Amino acid sequence: MPGEAACPAVVSEKVEGVPLYLIPRVIADQITKRGETVFCIRVERRFNHRYIVIVESRGEHEERGKQEVGGCNEEPRAL
Repeated sequence: MPGEAACPAVVSEKVEGVPLYLIPRVIADQITKRGETVFCIRVERRFNHRYIVIVESRGEHEERGKQEVGGCNEEPRAL
């Protein structure tokens, strides 16, 4: 509408309990589903060899960046 600022969609999706061998499939599915709105993909290891895949749009990344330090721009750390 006229007068409204164009703002990227603020959408974050978290897929929990993913085994290691399915991480590439989950990421591919999220990219196919969300297309060009994907800005950042994070994979975090949890207990029992399960992982969490977090997919963020640019708007969600900016909002999270205001609240905490780090995220996709930080250096990878050794496990």
